[in-house]
Amino acid sequence: MADIVVRDEGGFNQVFAPVGSTPLRQQRRNDWTLDQIARVGARRVLEIGSGTGESAAYLAARTGAEVVAVDISPAFIALSRDRYQAPNLRYELFDLLGDKPLAFGQFDMICGNGILHHLIKRLPQVLETMRQMTNPGGGMAFIEPNFLNPYCAFAFGTRMGRRFARLEPDEMAFKPGELRQALADAGWQDVVVKMRDFLVPGLPLALVKPTLAIEPLLEGSALTSWLAQSHFMTARA
Repeated sequence: MADIVVRDEGGFNQVFAPVGSTPLRQQRRNDWTLDQIARVGARRVLEIGSGTGESAAYLAARTGAEVVAVDISPAFIALSRDRYQAPNLRYELFDLLGDKPLAFGQFDMICGNGILHHLIKRLPQVLETMRQMTNPGGGMAFIEPNFLNPYCAFAFGTRMGRRFARLEPDEMAFKPGELRQALADAGWQDVVVKMRDFLVPGLPLALVKPTLAIEPLLEGSALTSWLAQSHFMTARA
């Protein structure tokens, strides 16, 4: 396992030193989020669970949108503010379940990477709150772990895996039907949940090109797409 660079106050959410395929994997996910921002023409973007700030800074540098990045960790927010500054970028301490939802106004796009599975026990409230925070016609774009993926099934579904992955007590990966139903129940429209991404983090660089070469085949076949790491989910308010 890669060295831990920083962790939050609870010790669960760590940031590991980027090795192998990890930087490219994160860039691809950021680029997907950029595509969703462009798709709705978002001028105000909220990233929930911004961690140490890299993704928000990436989005702010490549769009003309105002990017507000929020996290519940004071350590992560302090580090983000120290590392990244831009006129259209701000980092704020914010608890989606405890603070006033409209503290920073409404947004055209709400996004996040690997955050909703931390909130699964209160997911209906979370999704409804996010819809209230989104302007009419605006969108959401999240990437969440796929429980059908063998590693995710081990990490989230077994005691040994949960200890190995240092998961919070309430963290749980999603099955696609659960997400589609939860989004529809919360009033989101045009819900799309796709299982994608076979580029696992920390993959040796020598295996990156072969993985990228076969990935379209794996994602394009119903026989193998369900094995992908993540759900790429979008919806409209």
